[in-house]
Amino acid sequence: MSTPAPPPPPAPLFILAAPFSGASWLAGVLGRHPGLYALPQVFPGMAEEVGELLELFALSQLSHGDGLRRSVAQLAFGGQGAVQIAAADAWLQARRGWSTTELIDWLAAQVAPRRLVIPDAEMPLRPHELQGFRDRLPQARWLHLVRHPWSQGCLHAAWLREQLFVPVDFRDHAQTPPLPEPQLPWLRSNQNLLQAAADWPESQWRRLHSEAFDTDFAGSLGGLCDWLELPLARADLEAMARPAEWLYAQTPEGSVRGGLEAEVWADFAPELEALAAQPRLDAPLPWRRDRQGFAPEVLALAKRLGYC
Repeated sequence: MSTPAPPPPPAPLFILAAPFSGASWLAGVLGRHPGLYALPQVFPGMAEEVGELLELFALSQLSHGDGLRRSVAQLAFGGQGAVQIAAADAWLQARRGWSTTELIDWLAAQVAPRRLVIPDAEMPLRPHELQGFRDRLPQARWLHLVRHPWSQGCLHAAWLREQLFVPVDFRDHAQTPPLPEPQLPWLRSNQNLLQAAADWPESQWRRLHSEAFDTDFAGSLGGLCDWLELPLARADLEAMARPAEWLYAQTPEGSVRGGLEAEVWADFAPELEALAAQPRLDAPLPWRRDRQGFAPEVLALAKRLGYC
């Protein structure tokens, strides 16, 4: 008598957000639930094949490839040390011909019956990636995570000022010299996600303010777990309140130390964190030299998303 095939793994959940909106932090929270397995950022939307993805990682001025390398090292070889990372690199090179859909399917199978969770704060910036993501993973669920543009802007602007490389489209060219302007990625990401939501089955996506976890941590997680058809015991909630204990929150030894959004690693001054925690839409922006307020289209979108 043949053994019945195991059921397919649950469709993965993607946490999609503008940069510095808390996607990696929420992945750490959800990754502590026994029914979920959260990865670092692996950027599957950047390419259709693994080989192309690896080539883009090699060209990146940032550590885009670290999250995928750490994930494969952990799931295929049992750790994230130098030996396991080297084995993961060889494993990925041997599968250059795989599609990124096959790669996601493999990752999901390794953690089944838990649901795979993947944060991504770059895919929302590029509509073609969102469309390709929908076409290649039509059963996936996704969470549109939103942060108030004031809070996001305070933190993102402070980090951008310290970077040697800032994308051209993250700069306000109306200023001389052009300076980093976090309104731009906030607006583009959230506009793109709203547009994508219009074409996606409502049962497969939901929107959540990151501030909801500050005001009602248990209730916000309870609503998410209900949507994902997962129980939420007291012990689960206590574990999820400690995202620093998530497997990928730790900094591994060696050179492969990335994979999480920069805000997870950033050491913000208490004064800046206090400023970010007092969001406003009607005040001069503290990161702008000209002290202008939000652009009209940012104000309109923020109000559409429920901020005031």
